[in-house]
Amino acid sequence: MLPLTESTDYRAFCEERLGNPYPLFDRLRSEDPVHWCEPMKLWLVTGYDDCFTGLKDERFSSDRTDMYVQALPIEMRQRVQPLLDHVSKWIQLTDEPDHTRLRKLVILAFTPKMIQQLKPRIEVLVDGLLDGVAVGEPTDLVATFCGPLPATVICEMLGIPVAERDAFRLMTERVMHFSTAGGPRLKNHAEDAAEALKGLIDMFERLIAERRVAPCEDLLSALVRAEADGERLSNEELHAMCVFVFLAGHETTTNGIASGILALLQHPDQLAELKANVDGTVRGAVEEALRYESPVTRAVRKARVDFEFGGKAIKQGQLVVFLLGAANRDPKQFPEPAKFDIRREIKRHLAFGYGSHFCLGAVLARMEMEIAFRSLVRRLPNVKLASNDLAWKPTMGIRALVKLPVSVSESP
Repeated sequence: MLPLTESTDYRAFCEERLGNPYPLFDRLRSEDPVHWCEPMKLWLVTGYDDCFTGLKDERFSSDRTDMYVQALPIEMRQRVQPLLDHVSKWIQLTDEPDHTRLRKLVILAFTPKMIQQLKPRIEVLVDGLLDGVAVGEPTDLVATFCGPLPATVICEMLGIPVAERDAFRLMTERVMHFSTAGGPRLKNHAEDAAEALKGLIDMFERLIAERRVAPCEDLLSALVRAEADGERLSNEELHAMCVFVFLAGHETTTNGIASGILALLQHPDQLAELKANVDGTVRGAVEEALRYESPVTRAVRKARVDFEFGGKAIKQGQLVVFLLGAANRDPKQFPEPAKFDIRREIKRHLAFGYGSHFCLGAVLARMEMEIAFRSLVRRLPNVKLASNDLAWKPTMGIRALVKLPVSVSESP
């Protein structure tokens, strides 16, 4: 067997073209669980315990813009500096005291009580999207269902006009191609993302100006009010919060729904069990889907000081990537991790991270996934995978299907 640094799988991983990363994750966890990745000049952590401890270790900083900077040619860094400055202000990349201040501004919109109030509207949206799935014709559920649902929900929460939602979504995806990239391919997305970001900020700035004059009952108005009430949210922070909330609220849930449906279709026994007792098993199906194919595959940190972690000497300033998708397949934490089991007793998966940067939208994402799974098996009980020729987006930061081809018949 080739050394890790020479293996074809490892090179494919660094170049973001490894469709199935789990065998590599298993090998890293077994042979070198805290591994120095020379091509990307950072550490890769694959064991559950190391990820769990590392995500709450205060010796790590969440400011990991160096991951983007060091992967870009020097002359390109100057051209995309506004993009790098913007990303550095995303709440997930901030440390104390800014992180707590920013989190307080947005957390009220994501409390369980506030999210529960969205449930009837989400159910209506789900039913409307499923009404559009034609019987007997091939359908791409990513395009027709998994993507439009969370995009519409987050647009309505923010207060983005219906006519502008597609434009917002497309520009946000271009920024996301950069933010979720890594290694050699990151430079391929930087300039396009910078251009898209400029368009996004122009659109948000117009909406923000409107809210300052005539506030509405939406998250954007709440953020503007918080800024006006002396919470010291700068204009740049307001832009960063809007873009990040839109991106995070759309992309993670889209991928969670799509990957979960795919897992169910690939495991007919589990799909049958969900159909037979949907109310009793749907929450388990959601949690297992999040563990089995974690939508967000990594959490990146930067060492504040020199210290030993996982038996390795971590130097100040070095980047450490906690591979959440690998941690959620660790057999020490999840027996038979490659088995998809909706009745699995999950102690604590890391699909939404852990610690102070635990995903703000976790409650909303879980609700959307639960409603989507429940409605799908009730409304389209005869849905089947139409093709095994599946492709995943070439990115290291998210686990995202390009398409989910299905067919629906009138009878089993």
